[in-house]
Amino acid sequence: MAIKTRKVGIIGAGNVGSHLGLQLAVQGLADEVVFYDVNNDKAMGESLDLMDAVSYQPHHFEAYAGTIDDMKDADIMINASGKPRLPGQTRLDMMDGGIATTKEFLPLIEKSGFDGIIISISNPCDIIAEYIQYKLDYPKNKIIGSGTALDSARLQYQLSDQLKINRRSLTAYLLGEHGDSSMIPWSHVTVAGKKLDELLAEKPELYKMDPKDVILEKVHREGYVENTTKGCTEFGVTSATAELVRAIYHNEHKVLPVSVYLDGPYGIKDSFASVPVKIGKDGVEDIIELHLTEEENAELAASIKVLKEHFERALTL
Repeated sequence: MAIKTRKVGIIGAGNVGSHLGLQLAVQGLADEVVFYDVNNDKAMGESLDLMDAVSYQPHHFEAYAGTIDDMKDADIMINASGKPRLPGQTRLDMMDGGIATTKEFLPLIEKSGFDGIIISISNPCDIIAEYIQYKLDYPKNKIIGSGTALDSARLQYQLSDQLKINRRSLTAYLLGEHGDSSMIPWSHVTVAGKKLDELLAEKPELYKMDPKDVILEKVHREGYVENTTKGCTEFGVTSATAELVRAIYHNEHKVLPVSVYLDGPYGIKDSFASVPVKIGKDGVEDIIELHLTEEENAELAASIKVLKEHFERALTL
């Protein structure tokens, strides 16, 4: 009986890449992980540290430093390259450096013949994911940016904390850019299937929360706070990425707010952005289109405009 090894390649062995490797090991989502980093010693050190942990994990796991060519037969390749965001820096401010780094490894991916699913975490997430797809002319269903999966978790945390409702009972997403122009479609925020606005109106004495614009600002600011205080974000984004890997390997047909190619849904033409997406073993299976209010449509369109302008400049770098 042939048993298939679940193999994942991770480009970048920094805080995010290494912690992602740990997530895959602890959650039993991969059997083999290859780390590639321009600093091979760093990739080797992270791999050895992970292998030390195997004795105390419920699943066997292999990790090692290698090349992108070593990833050619992987099922999933994850781009976690780049440097942490500096204090005060927006994700879009990271574009020049992110594109420069991406340019270095794209020829290696192309040469390797890799044809699996590519997940891109590196910021600016939507721009880098679209750049990879464009330059490799890769199947659009097989390129996914982690997008607003992290932002949506931050929103769920704010709502859960303020309403005193377990976040697993909440459905709440951010759409658009993984960044400061993202928006919340409040008309589709629900608690156990009930619209949040209805719940707040019916039981104002029991359920209280900050004004909506304040909550959005808190969600946008959280990444800045984490980068200023600890120097990076790693736990949230790698947990979100691990969930994406799980949805692919287990063919879960799960809906997640991630950044994918859009050409039609939400009135978006030829751009990557985050919307609710059905994910399975072949990557993107379907785009779930929410019926937004006029105001929400305008907010999403404004976010897409920001992304399009920056992607056009990315192509000139």
